[in-house]
Amino acid sequence: MINIIFLFVYVLFSDALSPITLNYLLSVQCAMLIVLYLRKYKKAFVTPIFLFYASVILVNYANLSLINEYKTGTIRPGNFLVPALIGEAIKLWCISCTFIMLGYDFLSSKGLPSIAIEINNKKIFSLLFWILLIINLRKIIFPNSPLELGSDFKLINIFSILFFARLWTKENSKTYRAYALTLYIVITYIAIISAFLRFDLILPTVSLFAGFFIGKENLKYLFTYRIIPLLIILAIYASIFKSLQSNRSNFSAVIFRNTEIAGNSNFENVNEGTGLLERTSNLSQLTSVMRLVKENGFYNGKVSEPLLAGLIPRFLWPDKPTIALGSWFATEITGSHYGKHVRSTNSINMMIAGELYLDFGWMGVMIGSLFTGAFFAILWNATKFYSSQYNLTGIIFGGYVLIVSMSSFGADLQIVISLMSLYFTLFIIKKIVKKT
Repeated sequence: MINIIFLFVYVLFSDALSPITLNYLLSVQCAMLIVLYLRKYKKAFVTPIFLFYASVILVNYANLSLINEYKTGTIRPGNFLVPALIGEAIKLWCISCTFIMLGYDFLSSKGLPSIAIEINNKKIFSLLFWILLIINLRKIIFPNSPLELGSDFKLINIFSILFFARLWTKENSKTYRAYALTLYIVITYIAIISAFLRFDLILPTVSLFAGFFIGKENLKYLFTYRIIPLLIILAIYASIFKSLQSNRSNFSAVIFRNTEIAGNSNFENVNEGTGLLERTSNLSQLTSVMRLVKENGFYNGKVSEPLLAGLIPRFLWPDKPTIALGSWFATEITGSHYGKHVRSTNSINMMIAGELYLDFGWMGVMIGSLFTGAFFAILWNATKFYSSQYNLTGIIFGGYVLIVSMSSFGADLQIVISLMSLYFTLFIIKKIVKKT
């Protein structure tokens, strides 16, 4: 009922309300839903929709900050915000978020066929730990090795930390604590010396603490001393976030303030990068989407067309082109188009709301957002995340779904293809395991 009331307001009164008022209304809507949610789910409260509520509030705060920067004239040079379209962009964001929530609620008790594989043989967990540790140590000892592992392994690598941290909490086990902390330290170190994306640095930390607090299954533990290390790490990460962008190939130089490694990099010139709060805002992307529509009209599916290729396995199509919607969007809004075999090294997300509007207009936003929310509901239920701490596949895949939920269900619709691809892989594995 709350979502219906707010949707009514957004549709009928958005033109009469200021962008800031709309932004506050969406935050109030999510805050009310969080309160009702926590009253209902006192345990096992960490779910995609809960994290979606929280992420929307965070994005709204970042949007307000960006609006304030524009009004005070302190906005970072090169930012592609279109001030005249802020109101329309926030209206799009409010309506899309509300339809996502409605879609999730509609199918919150339904699920795809389960991919949960419960393993009661603890020797397998030890084997998994040692395999992951050896593979990661190889990356440290032989950093220039030509052997590169796929994205699926990277997900297993990150969310195995969550799996072992949850086991540590549930069983109060020193062994699983050692497994979780060892993998956390090793994977974080590898990210520092070799990662290109800034968020890769913080993912192991998020995975570790998520596993620990999820294992506690009680909100009260977030308000104890146990949260202090996480807050300290997040504060350090936020403080160097800008510098990390201008030193992508040398994160270790930024983190350890090593000017010899950094070469000519200037650590004090943090304005060359994008701050964490500014990066969290989606107003620049959404106003740019609005601008493209005003200039070119709706794209009628051409933006999302490459996603169809994602449904075809690479072993059936070895030369399948890389799906890079973020790179396409970056070139489209900046006007810097490249040659046939060259694409932008920059990537800017459209958000799901932006992609749906760019391709299909308001009808696409309403229907697509509704289906997006429903999709995450049935995908999450397929993990059986809380059924058992020994549910290896469900917890690792569920961890991935939770991380995506923290970013408001993804940067664009490409995340749907990625999730479905991994889901079908795990579903096939479960079928094979059952037959053996």
